[in-house]
Amino acid sequence: MELGLHDRVTVVTGASRGIGRQIALDFAREGAHLVLVARTEETLATTVHEAEAHGVRVVPVVADVLDRDAGRLVAERAIEEFGRIDVLVNNAGGSGDAVRLHKLTNDDWQHGFELNFFSSVRVTSACLPSMLERGWGRVVSLSSTYGVEPGPYFGPYSAAKAALLNYSKNLSRAFSAQGVLANCVIPGVTITEAIRDTAHAAAVAQGTSPDDVMAKMMQQDPVSIGRFGDPQEVAAAVVFLASEAASWITGASLAVDGGTLRSI
Repeated sequence: MELGLHDRVTVVTGASRGIGRQIALDFAREGAHLVLVARTEETLATTVHEAEAHGVRVVPVVADVLDRDAGRLVAERAIEEFGRIDVLVNNAGGSGDAVRLHKLTNDDWQHGFELNFFSSVRVTSACLPSMLERGWGRVVSLSSTYGVEPGPYFGPYSAAKAALLNYSKNLSRAFSAQGVLANCVIPGVTITEAIRDTAHAAAVAQGTSPDDVMAKMMQQDPVSIGRFGDPQEVAAAVVFLASEAASWITGASLAVDGGTLRSI
């Protein structure tokens, strides 16, 4: 079956690095036009250039999703450039530093939810009207295995990603009959620049090597396949859920985690 993404207008947040960058490039390979959102202009420009090599139009939007006006600005730019929004990928987010639950401050909890939940709600709310007006849309949100099985050192991140799973299910019940389908992808540990940076910092702090840090992570949270993921493996699931091949899938939570989760 054809994926049917050619000429679709796709908004991707957190698009400059890691999983977001790979998602953008995979949509470009399918012929989708892109609105790419990230905070850092330089790294975003690199992704834009790579995506444009596939012959699609790419519009960069330098914005921080923590800004409460960012969702509206992104949607307005997409409508201005393309006249519509077909697909939204809520990818922006981050786990932050590892902190024990009893040491977290109110600001820690607020920031974790703003970055990993409320930002996606705001962008989604801004993009939905265009989809509903045309009777076709896809919203794919990136949650985390911690949203299902929380990590005790990442309380705000875990709780916010759990809320995102609930919100995605709610979107599906509210709007699927009007042609707008909503699903979540649940990545396990995926080897991105951020993970490499975290492993390096931990290795320096512990007087060991990044490889040893990654081996300890595998020991603490075993992956059935025996390795961590690649951004391409997560991006493939996102593209599938946005495509016509997934036209009867909504309200789903698809784990792409190598078997990390034992149940969903």
